[in-house]
Amino acid sequence: EYLKTNGGNISDAARVFGITRPVVYDILSKQATGDLRDRSRVPKHQPNKTPTQVEQQVIDARNKTRMGPQRLSIHLAKYDQVNVPAGTIRHILRRNRQQLIYSGLPARRRRAKREFVDWYSAKPFEIVQVDVKYIRDQKALTKQQILYLDRCAIPNYQWDAIDVNSRFKLIAYSRERSWTNGLCFYLWVIAWLRSHGVSVRIVFTVDNGEEFGGKSWLKVKELRKLLSGFGCRLIQNHKGHPEENAHLERSHRTDDDEFYKLRALALHSEDHLLDEATGYIYYYNNLREHSSLGYQSPFAHLKQQLPDLDDTIRYLQPFMLDDVSVALGPWSGYNVLAQHLVRCPGHTIQFMGFGYDEYIRRIGELAKLDGRRGWKQYESWTPYRLQSPPEG
Repeated sequence: EYLKTNGGNISDAARVFGITRPVVYDILSKQATGDLRDRSRVPKHQPNKTPTQVEQQVIDARNKTRMGPQRLSIHLAKYDQVNVPAGTIRHILRRNRQQLIYSGLPARRRRAKREFVDWYSAKPFEIVQVDVKYIRDQKALTKQQILYLDRCAIPNYQWDAIDVNSRFKLIAYSRERSWTNGLCFYLWVIAWLRSHGVSVRIVFTVDNGEEFGGKSWLKVKELRKLLSGFGCRLIQNHKGHPEENAHLERSHRTDDDEFYKLRALALHSEDHLLDEATGYIYYYNNLREHSSLGYQSPFAHLKQQLPDLDDTIRYLQPFMLDDVSVALGPWSGYNVLAQHLVRCPGHTIQFMGFGYDEYIRRIGELAKLDGRRGWKQYESWTPYRLQSPPEG
């Protein structure tokens, strides 16, 4: 079109479009044939190319047997008397991908879109975020503190559940991060809330850790079935998006700043950790003022919205999940802790064969949630009143 306006000046057209004159002549020759598409760059003479007949044999054998290049090469040599190297077969299949009935690539399972979770309109305990904190976090603790925790056999993991409305928090500990402990933690949180008057439908939001079901569709399916019996639902967050559990992730920083950093060198045993954690969680839920709650404590904010809530819900006592999950009942199959070497029949989650009220009583007894401690001693608990580490 431009050549029509400049009198057919080839040099001027090439200069304007930034191309060479041979390219302009090539375009004119293709226009004369009526096809302006780019020509194939395949060499006109290919003495080493596999014959078309052989390529078709390879494609037919692939569609019939669904074998890979190596086995396909052996198959053709044995049954069709055609010797084709595996590398050549790989290139033939790649060139003729559109003719293959079976591509060999597994179909990708599309995950359902995560439903929207509205934090800001949620009422108390309608949305509970659940996660596991690794206590020996090198970004929070010093090398000296981590080595001291190892020497005193302090557990590795802190399990947390936090209500996004009131910031009321429940914690437990474990030596291992396992599916059995995760299941036990779910059930304990539900038992604790239901036995203290929380009757709303609870939505648990969790990450994709294997202890919470992870990528196993069977575990997630069975877990949702189990939780639905207690009026609860489970929503998995997107992979690699910790901000979807933002309230709980922020509380982990508070745990480090006001508990572990200050008391790591004062903890001398597992029992001592549980005792100190009892004081800390009492302080966190009942004494600590949260700026997001208008400088109220979580329990005070909770009582404003649920005045009929049982006051004893605030007397929370952390415990070791490893001990309770094994003593609670005969778990089945993959749910069993490996170190106890217990194997039970079955392939789905069993609910131990007793009722809901009996379960609450039983897990409360095993976790020692009977209020046996004198809670007055924790009224003056503060993260800044430290104990000296034991000698030696």
